[in-house]
Amino acid sequence: MTRPAPTDRRPDASMTLLTSMLQRPLDPGYAAAADRREAQGKPRATSLRSPLLVVATVLIGLVVGVASYNLTTANKPRSQARADLIGQIEDRRAEVDQLTTQASTLQGQLTALETEQLGSDALTTRTREVASQVGAVPLHGPGFVLTLDDAPGAGADDSAEGGGQADQGRVLAKDLRFVTNALWESGAEAVSINGERLTATSAIRFAGSALVVDFRPLTRPYVITALGDPKRFPAAFADGPGGTYLSTLRSTFGIRVDTDVSGDLTVPAAVGLTTRYARSGDTGNATPSPGSTPSPSAS
Repeated sequence: MTRPAPTDRRPDASMTLLTSMLQRPLDPGYAAAADRREAQGKPRATSLRSPLLVVATVLIGLVVGVASYNLTTANKPRSQARADLIGQIEDRRAEVDQLTTQASTLQGQLTALETEQLGSDALTTRTREVASQVGAVPLHGPGFVLTLDDAPGAGADDSAEGGGQADQGRVLAKDLRFVTNALWESGAEAVSINGERLTATSAIRFAGSALVVDFRPLTRPYVITALGDPKRFPAAFADGPGGTYLSTLRSTFGIRVDTDVSGDLTVPAAVGLTTRYARSGDTGNATPSPGSTPSPSAS
């Protein structure tokens, strides 16, 4: 059998498409357009130095630069205004603290003068009892301190009480109300939160995202100081609704709760006490006649 004679073939004959792409990288349509421009006496391609292209490039760069500057640079007028407001708040707070201290000092002096003028031992004792009950004088004695703080990682929320998931790990106004009511029920003689004495007219509520007691803002952690009988008071609170509530806050919501029993604690006097009038609820054995009106008594 005769073997066919070899033919003269290029080594890359089987790679026509690849060879064409390497030899003529420009698309045929673009090449034809370039040939037409060249036939008309124009350059084969538009120069990058065309005035229109230069202007467009400059404008795009300017827009991108301004946007980048606005994103990376702090808004100085807003930052300055915020800093001024924070400074004013701190100044007013310091002024309020100074006036509060002065009012407490004057209240103590007034109480001392009243004691000197009364003269009668029985009346003096009764006056001191009433003053301690209404929070007009500071008290010292045994008791314990409760410290409540938000759970680690609890998010801030500007909504009012009863918000969504962000409130789950935060100490709310209703938590402080429940705990303080449980303290009174367990036999507390005096209670304060972050140095603010609680009285019969005190209010614990939310103001935006802040907790306030009698219109005074509180900061974390919330330190509750309660005075009471050391033999009965701590155990009564721990075994009652207050202890159960704190256990739920700790185990379910991760709120941090610390308790410290002490034999020498101080609860300051309340600030801004005013004289109010009330009707006596203790009528004894007397039966009021129809249409009679009990006379108001000062309290």
